[in-house]
Amino acid sequence: ALFAGLASAITYLRVERGRKDLLPLARTTYTAFAVSVVASAAILMTLLLQHRFDVSYVNSYSALDLPLHFLISTFWAGQEGSFLLWCFWGSLIGLFVWRSAKEQEAPVMVVYLSTFLGIIAILCKQSPFKLLPPPAPLDGAGLNPLLQDPWMVIHPPIMFIGFASLSVPFSFAIAALWKKRWDGWITRTLPWALLTFLTLG
Repeated sequence: ALFAGLASAITYLRVERGRKDLLPLARTTYTAFAVSVVASAAILMTLLLQHRFDVSYVNSYSALDLPLHFLISTFWAGQEGSFLLWCFWGSLIGLFVWRSAKEQEAPVMVVYLSTFLGIIAILCKQSPFKLLPPPAPLDGAGLNPLLQDPWMVIHPPIMFIGFASLSVPFSFAIAALWKKRWDGWITRTLPWALLTFLTLG
């Protein structure tokens, strides 16, 4: 995801500087970035559902006695999983952003990608996929009792949709300042601002 995201950001930067022929490559590498993030999230969820306690993150937040809905919510019980959830929503939202940005696509996507590449870089250093030394534990530490509430199952996913969608108005605004184009961008960001308001509200 890190390499695909960097490749997309650099390619979009070259598109912005006049290499319009590279636009399909920029979109393809962004799609590879999104697929990588979604695949990472799917792998982590699979590890949690399979009770792979040899993985440090699974061992820290999961346990055999958790019901399914709380087992799913262990995905975002720790910082690494929360960051991955944030990037998951952000990568999916980005697939709609470059379709709606039109002539502003290149500068908007450079800024948008930059906001998530920082989180991806943190996840490369503080990975949720670190393995514990053998032998693998037979059970995990379990989910914090404060998080074992039905509202905590839906609260973080909805909240992180709001965090991710807030990157869209930010990206359009910074791109407008960068290109000194003060009109047109607000109408394109209004739906994302409303989504942010609804999800965080």
